[in-house]
Amino acid sequence: MTPDDAEAILALADEVSVGVELGIDEKAFRSDWRARYAAERVVERVFQAATDLPEWMLTKYFGGDGFRALRGMRNRLAHNYLGVDEEILWESVSHDLPGVQSRLAADAREARALIDALLGQYSVASEAWDRDHLGPVVDNNE
Repeated sequence: MTPDDAEAILALADEVSVGVELGIDEKAFRSDWRARYAAERVVERVFQAATDLPEWMLTKYFGGDGFRALRGMRNRLAHNYLGVDEEILWESVSHDLPGVQSRLAADAREARALIDALLGQYSVASEAWDRDHLGPVVDNNE
């Protein structure tokens, strides 16, 4: 795994993690328009993060047709936001993204170890790198 692959994997893992969180509570998802809007945006962000990965990784994480379906969903969200099917969106965050997260987990751990080893060579804190390369640091344990 190259450092660029590791960075792309970690970016995808972060986006997928947010989507999975949105898919935990169906009642909250359906009753709060903000959760649905957030899910729409997360799907777009997952797609964008995934575009930095080689095709074989996309197949590994999203399955044979999964990335094509994600591309279609992203395009629908970006260009036809009034026609978003809430059921498909819920299925994506509650079922599809947890599957991606599961298939991505081992590579994300390997990517994290690679990045941390490289940062250690230059005395750079992981938190600072994460903030600069992945966005705000989110502590899911809070």
